Parts: sequence; C-alpha cells; structure tokens
Amino acid sequence: ARAAELAEEFQVILGGLDNDVAHYARLKIASRVLSLAIERYRDKSQVPLLKRASALFNRITGGSFAGIRVEFAEDGRPVIVGVRSGGGDIVTVEGMSDGTADQLYLALRLATLEQHLTKGEPMPLVVDDILIGFDDHRTRVCLEVLAELALSTQVLLFTHHRRVLELAGALEAKAGIFIHELN
Repeated sequence: ARAAELAEEFQVILGGLDNDVAHYARLKIASRVLSLAIERYRDKSQVPLLKRASALFNRITGGSFAGIRVEFAEDGRPVIVGVRSGGGDIVTVEGMSDGTADQLYLALRLATLEQHLTKGEPMPLVVDDILIGFDDHRTRVCLEVLAELALSTQVLLFTHHRRVLELAGALEAKAGIFIHELN
C-alpha cells in the first residue's frame, strides 16, 4: 500500500515537473532572444560610440589609457572601464583620479554629441570649467579636441582659470578659438 502511495505521489510530482520544465524552457529561450536583440542593438549603436569615445579618451589622457571598454560587474550590470596603455590593466571609474574620470565622462559626452551631429541638427556644446582637474598637457589636448568639434557645432567653454585662457590663447590663431573675457 505504501509503495502504491509513493508511486502515485511520484506521478503527481512528475506531472508538475513537466509543466515547470516547459515553463523554464520558454523563459530560457525568451531570455536568449532578448540577449541577442540587446547585443544586436549594442553592435549597431553603442559599438561606434564606444569606439569613438575610446579614441577620444586615449587622446585626452595623453595615451595614458589605450581606451575604454564595457565589462560586466558581479551583478551582471555592464560598466565602462578604462584600459591602461601597455599592460592593458583595467581601471574602474572608482579607481581613476577625479581628473581622469572627468576625462572619461567628457570623451563619452563628446562621442555622443558627434554621433548626434551625423544624424540631426547641430546643437551647441556649453561647458563650464570642465578642465579643472586636467594638467596642462591634457588641457591643451582637450582644447584642440573642442576646437575640432567647433568645426561642426558651436562650442562655448566657460572658465575662470587664467591658465586655461593662456593655453587657449596659444591655440587661438591656428584653431579658430575666440576668447572673450568678461569684467
């Protein structure tokens, strides 16, 4: 009698398991389809953006970083990291100096704006004291990048730092930079 009860219980569990396995399989297939769609979107939209941002980051950091890439955190979230030149060590945003993190964000912002300019109406870039944490070399390079961007759209850089004005003044004639000082 006990064996019959166990056999019946086994059949009930097995019947429920069939439904659970079918449901699990549907979820896994849907998850994979969604992952492929996200990957396709990233390849189409984000890869060119990240490639350009990576080149800008390399340039603005004076080659200290080879570029950026997307890694996945322990919880599965995608995060942007810097890739050091030479050894290829990975540096998270938290591991970067404030100036380097600012340069990363600026590179991403500039790449996004450049991408927008290829598809839409020009819109001005207005920035205020973005060069505070930059050394002279990185400031000069960043001013050159902004001057190049100014060929496609209006760029307004506000600063109250005399050194930024001096570096911009050195580029003024050849880069189409116009300096206007307010009293």
